[in-house]
Amino acid sequence: MEAYFNLLREQNPEMAKYIDMLQPMMDNKSVEENVSAVDPEIEKKIEKLTRINRRLFSIIEGLKTQLESELLQNDDLAKAIGACKECFGENKECPECFGSGKSGTNVPDFILYNKYVSPAIQRYNKHYFNKN
Repeated sequence: MEAYFNLLREQNPEMAKYIDMLQPMMDNKSVEENVSAVDPEIEKKIEKLTRINRRLFSIIEGLKTQLESELLQNDDLAKAIGACKECFGENKECPECFGSGKSGTNVPDFILYNKYVSPAIQRYNKHYFNKN
C-alpha cells in the first residue's frame, strides 16, 4: 500500500497533501493524535467539541425515550376511546383511517377506558352536579 501511495505522490504532487492526511488513519493513528501533535489549540477545541457532542447525544437519547413513552401513551388513549391511533379521526389523508377514525369508531379497550376516561367522567360529573 505504501508503494502505491508513493507512486500517487510522485504522479500528482497536489494529491500528496491528502495522502499525508490519510496516512495516520492507515497507520491506525487517530486524526486527533495527528492534529494535537501539530497544534495544542486545536486539541483543546476538539476536546471541548467532544464534550459538547457527548452532552447533545445524551439529550437526544433522553428525548427519544420521552417521545417513545408519549407515543405509547397516545396509542393507549386512542384505544381507550376507540379512535385511530394515528390521527384520532382528524386527518382525511391518514393512511390508517382516512379521517374516519373518530372517537367511538372502534370498540374502546375496557381496561384502558377505565384507566383514562372513566376517572375523567367521574370527576366531570362530580364537578358539574355540585355546581347546580
